Amino acid sequence: MIRKSTGKFLILCLAISLMVLSGCGRKEAEKAEQGEEGRQVADQVLQEEGGKDSETENGQAENETGQADTPAVVVKETNSLRQWEQDLPEGKPEEMRASAIRGLDVTLGGESLFAVSYEPRAYKNSFDCWSISVPYESMVSADTEIMYDYFESLAELKLERAEGVSREEAGIGEDDRRIFLAYFEGQTDAGGQAEPDRKLIYDFGKKDGTGSYYVEVAGEILLAEETAVERIFSLNPFDFILKVVSVISVETVSKVEIETEGKEYVMETGDGSFTFDGRKVDSQEFYGLYTELMSVFIEKEIPITDNAKDDNSKDNYFEKDNPGEDNPERNKLLTVIYHRNMEEAPQIIQEYYAWDENYALARVNGTEFFLVSRQGIETLRDKIEDAF
Repeated sequence: MIRKSTGKFLILCLAISLMVLSGCGRKEAEKAEQGEEGRQVADQVLQEEGGKDSETENGQAENETGQADTPAVVVKETNSLRQWEQDLPEGKPEEMRASAIRGLDVTLGGESLFAVSYEPRAYKNSFDCWSISVPYESMVSADTEIMYDYFESLAELKLERAEGVSREEAGIGEDDRRIFLAYFEGQTDAGGQAEPDRKLIYDFGKKDGTGSYYVEVAGEILLAEETAVERIFSLNPFDFILKVVSVISVETVSKVEIETEGKEYVMETGDGSFTFDGRKVDSQEFYGLYTELMSVFIEKEIPITDNAKDDNSKDNYFEKDNPGEDNPERNKLLTVIYHRNMEEAPQIIQEYYAWDENYALARVNGTEFFLVSRQGIETLRDKIEDAF
């Protein structure tokens, strides 16, 4: 499985998105190598891509200019976690290793706090096949290095038998803390199949008074060290994502529509040709601008507050100056629409709105979770204009 995705590898990810689409495959990949030359590789790619533009049915409405607006029905990826929990036989915790995990759902207070699953898609590169369905609705890429560190903490959780303790005495089911894992039992150092074949459910209960929590796993009442359990449930989902708005392989794209400050631009590729507004360009120029579009980095999550006086919060943003999510008076800085050449690949619509003097809100297929640099978006607009 691919693990490294921070720092240098983030740039490499962007470069890979411009290369030959490898797909997630049905076998787990080996560890990816890091490299300083990511952007240079992206700039030098001369890969010819084929495939014609294909329309996807996603409930889009067009405005008077023919530009596609945010879809009324947002196309979102499905995930397999509920099906795995329903269908897979129970395994044993001693059989499970970090590299074998294919799905995870951490529940706290009766609600899912974080859910991620390995979901192969033909239109994705191997590093991008992990889908974070909670809380980010599968709209971001996972930082697999951080994710596997977390998997290690689960695999290394020391469990001891709690002799003579009933479920009721252990408080199982009262604590509302639960972890579901799906894994492949036959995992080896060389890898393993993409699909899991076993599940584990950890139901946590009360403390035993000696620094441990009761936990039920595979029908047994066990004890787990308090500090390890608290660390597992103190995760922050934001730590688990690549800090980039989107990673979309150019091999799956036939056309990119860009709208900013009332101007419209079109990038098209197919049959080995590349054009900007119908003007032929070479692959290096095309991939150079495409890399810039992929290089919008996430700064932080949108602030959430219950304080109605806090104007700089997601709850109040749409009512502050521009009521209504679809109000044309909102200060939209940039729209980028990626048309795909694969029927199963969803169209991606990125919209960037002014948030304050420092940040812009990133909206992807109608979902809003993050803020990006406003200066970065303004710089990107300049680069787009210069390219055309």
